[in-house]
Amino acid sequence: MPPKKSNTAKKSCGGSARKLLAPAGSPPTPAGSTSSAPSLEPEDARIPEEHSIWCLICLDGAEGDVVLFECNACPRVMCSKCIEVPEAHVDAVRHPDVIFLCLSCHSLRTVKEPAPYFGFYRNVLPEEGGTPVLPGFLQFNGKYELASNSILAATPLAIVHFALGAKYTISTPVPLLSHYLDKYYPNGGFLYVEISFDVATYTKIDKYTRDQVETVAKLVRHLGSTGRVFAFLSNHSEEDSGWLYAGKEGRGEGEYVAMEVQHVLSTVLKPYARILKSAHIVFLVCGSVVAYKTPYTQLKESVLQFNFASAILFSAARFQPLVATNFLVAMAELVAIEQLSIRTVFPTLLSMSGGLGQHTSVILMTPVNIDGCCKLELTTFARAHTQTSPWGVPIPAQCPQCGSTKSWGERVAVTVSDENRDAHASAQGSVCQYIYTCKYTNCGSMQKLPCYKFSVTKPPGSIINTARTKNCAWFKSPSTHFVSQSLPDSTQGKRKNETASPGTAKKARK
Repeated sequence: MPPKKSNTAKKSCGGSARKLLAPAGSPPTPAGSTSSAPSLEPEDARIPEEHSIWCLICLDGAEGDVVLFECNACPRVMCSKCIEVPEAHVDAVRHPDVIFLCLSCHSLRTVKEPAPYFGFYRNVLPEEGGTPVLPGFLQFNGKYELASNSILAATPLAIVHFALGAKYTISTPVPLLSHYLDKYYPNGGFLYVEISFDVATYTKIDKYTRDQVETVAKLVRHLGSTGRVFAFLSNHSEEDSGWLYAGKEGRGEGEYVAMEVQHVLSTVLKPYARILKSAHIVFLVCGSVVAYKTPYTQLKESVLQFNFASAILFSAARFQPLVATNFLVAMAELVAIEQLSIRTVFPTLLSMSGGLGQHTSVILMTPVNIDGCCKLELTTFARAHTQTSPWGVPIPAQCPQCGSTKSWGERVAVTVSDENRDAHASAQGSVCQYIYTCKYTNCGSMQKLPCYKFSVTKPPGSIINTARTKNCAWFKSPSTHFVSQSLPDSTQGKRKNETASPGTAKKARK
């Protein structure tokens, strides 16, 4: 039977496209000096910081007779169902001069030395001399489900989704996240913005830049001075170079073209530079960006230049964004809603994303100041399975000598007497290497060779205990630091000594 051809939508973020060193066409003629383009940086509309509308104990809001007590030290609140204020003191705790300290703030203040929780104080906080309003400790109901430093959606939030435009839509879970997050803001405070881009020509770049003015102004008004932004960039990467798709050259259907990472990111993100400062960004693109040195360097440069709070990248050659759904939902809950540090909770995010590890490794980038120099800390996390990928190193799915699949016999472990070595599992002890042998009886018989055998040596790094199960875990490689450096203006990504002619043209692979 001949192979069946089907025009199904492309789900992965890789492919081939014609590569251009500069946008097609000629730069637009600048307007006369008497005319001025509309500003892309509207004045900031100051919005005072608001308290959360969700109780940090029951995670619910207030209806009917339920009252929310606002903490005077943070944006958290606690409801009158979860704290039992004696009836005789209800009016006293609502006096204007009374200060309320939530359970989280109390816990953070008493980590080293536990103390009774009184909640309500006269005039000032306890560390400033405030005395308790109640004669005894304040009883709270329920259980404490959140981390002490969790904050439930207290400030305005925006999801900004940059997606390659036209009909070449990429399937991503970002719209799903917007529906999930919207439920935490029943009274407003959440905004989802999807921005389609096609910047393959100078004319399209000029139009794109001007079209963003209104959206930027809308975001600035929404976020005020305290809002937070989570950004996503959904795009394809050119598999032979690591360049990003810029859009289509010409009108109508046209042909997709790829351009250098630095050019695409600068053009697409620049109108939102003010909005994106201190934002978290997730790059939903294929791993060819990581595979080639120059595109990867340009991406890291951009992360530093736009002052992102963090950046997440996936290394799979044909990355499927929908596989990352659980990971991104967990990120939305812990980082966007509870406002926890992304590097701190990253192992927890991975523990909820076992399927993601079978598909790709994950790279986390966060800025760090070392000796007065802003650097980018990069950490790679890979799925570690006891049989298929020890320490995150994938085992071949097929024996290269006989072609058998799933043919590897029981591993032979090589151990060393080093107490500092990280153990993959308790039974493995200080294993530093595994030896695998093909168990197909006739392996190598045609070549008159012994059965195929190979070994995997433990690389530097450690297993993350938070994300460990009986046979599966995540392996954390040692972090490295990237320092901004100047790049050639028009250098294509290289692998080893490979270079490509600027005139090389490739049509997008459907």
